Amino acid sequence: MLEIITADNERKWNDIIRSMYAYDFYHLAFYQQLDLSGKALLLHFRNDTASFALPVIVRKIEGTEWQDITSVYGYVGPLSQNERPTLNDIRLFHETLKDYFDAQRIVSVFSRLHPLWENQEQLLDGLGEVEDMNLTVGIDLDLPESEQKKQYARSLKNRINYLKNKGVTVFKASNQSDVNAFIQIYRENMDRVKATPFYYFPAEYFNAILKKADACIFLAAYKGEVIGGSLCTFCNGIMQAHLNATRNDFLSFSPLKLILDQARKEGIRRKMHCLHLGGGRDGKNDSLFDFKSRFSDIRFRFKAWKYIHNKEIYEALSLEQKRKNSNKDFFPLYRKNS
Repeated sequence: MLEIITADNERKWNDIIRSMYAYDFYHLAFYQQLDLSGKALLLHFRNDTASFALPVIVRKIEGTEWQDITSVYGYVGPLSQNERPTLNDIRLFHETLKDYFDAQRIVSVFSRLHPLWENQEQLLDGLGEVEDMNLTVGIDLDLPESEQKKQYARSLKNRINYLKNKGVTVFKASNQSDVNAFIQIYRENMDRVKATPFYYFPAEYFNAILKKADACIFLAAYKGEVIGGSLCTFCNGIMQAHLNATRNDFLSFSPLKLILDQARKEGIRRKMHCLHLGGGRDGKNDSLFDFKSRFSDIRFRFKAWKYIHNKEIYEALSLEQKRKNSNKDFFPLYRKNS
């Protein structure tokens, strides 16, 4: 049986998510509501032996009678009540999803997966393809702190000591003024890297996470000025360094090194199992990934699910982009310039 839950039914949605073997704050109803590109739905399949949950954003394809599905910003993907459900239950889950896609005139499905759980690929085996995007970095907070620090690169340790000696301090945001300072620095960073409009989250996005999730912002200050910060979440044993930012004038300081070191200690205090730092921009092994890799030797595989449900319509919608010789790796191709 497939049950469709809307995100405004937060209690039911979250009860289902919390019944799964593993989940993160990205799967919760409030976070799904923050994506305004379509309608947030939880596709919940269950029978006598299994239960699966798939949070999705259903979007209209402009100028057509068709729709497609995407995922919110972050690490999402399907969840299962059992770590290793049977192949028969997975097959039934897939068949039920396909029936739903038919009924809702879904052309394609895209979802970022969660790097910390290997079973998501199994849950999708045979339904489209799971593409290996790249690596992410995590710190094992179950290790003794001395073992965690042993994995720090020497240059990282030196910079942390330098910042402390320089008088840089780290504190938690405690009022709206602190939060606004972080938002301003984050937007300054987006301007610097020439980010697409997608990444310019409104103030409501930050405030909703702080209000609805177990979350806080760690800020670094130098001579009374906030120079950087990290918005971190705590959920089901996972600490996410969700958004990080540094004031342009203090890039040479690299205050995030001290911020994330102090945030790590909060994760230990709160008995989190992992501090997930994420990967590079757009899943690439770039300077951002190199920065994060100095904190730990632990790597996770970041993957994405791509499924074309109606190949005929997908090809028809993608014709214009194919004529332009657009990047065939973009998915779904028909949305490349939307």
